[in-house]
Amino acid sequence: MTWFSLKRTLQSNLASSIEVLNPTNQDIPRSNLHTPLRYSAVLLSIGKTTQICHQNIPLKKINCNKTVTYISAIPRKLEKIWQQPADDIAAILLSRLQEQTPQPIWSSIRQTEHNWLEFMISEAGIWQWQQQLCQWPVSCTPQVPPYPIASEQLWQLQSGYELCCRWQRCHPIDVASTISPQAYQANFLMPFQPIHHLIHCLLDICDSWHQSKRPQLLQQTQQLVMALEKCIGLVRLSPEAQAVNYWLEPIQIVLLQTLNQKLGYSLTEQF
Repeated sequence: MTWFSLKRTLQSNLASSIEVLNPTNQDIPRSNLHTPLRYSAVLLSIGKTTQICHQNIPLKKINCNKTVTYISAIPRKLEKIWQQPADDIAAILLSRLQEQTPQPIWSSIRQTEHNWLEFMISEAGIWQWQQQLCQWPVSCTPQVPPYPIASEQLWQLQSGYELCCRWQRCHPIDVASTISPQAYQANFLMPFQPIHHLIHCLLDICDSWHQSKRPQLLQQTQQLVMALEKCIGLVRLSPEAQAVNYWLEPIQIVLLQTLNQKLGYSLTEQF
């Protein structure tokens, strides 16, 4: 679960820009910048002694209801290493990131007053992430020994999965409307706060999938199920019901993979 984390995508973009701008790397031919030198260069720029991972670049999602926004303190982290003021580093990183093609996943990026970088994720970026979630290969067989959890907790996750199944049977989605970012803009981010909370719960699980210990992941998954139950409880007979439908498949996949790959349990459609 590495290829659909918005956090890791942003960290990869930052890593590429740091490599290009690293003062110790200015003599490296640009034709070589998309080789394993990428990681060694970033490694040198941040002063590590072991191979850097994307998660070593500081980045966090901030609390916003109607937007998905990440901030990074990487300019301040590079200040002493590059022997340049943080505001200058932030400015050159900002300029480099704004030049990136193809279309980035953010709608805007800015330098904050504290010389952090702030990324606001675009609707198209969220749509791409949702589509990638739906393409995640699903395993129905537990991958690890069972993690001891209370029967009530297991029942809660199982009931969340079954709720998705029942809701999809009662409210079938129009598949043709899910194939474009334009459809996403019309249906995915409606001005309905419970849906936004649901999206943030999914983001938190995906962003911390590799770093989370099983107790934390269990807690995050329980929060996802509670957000789902609240959402469906509020939209049963409202226009927002269709918008919730778009998130049921990725929720099912995340629940299934969390139980199978991380907690060591099976999920069934009915119990």
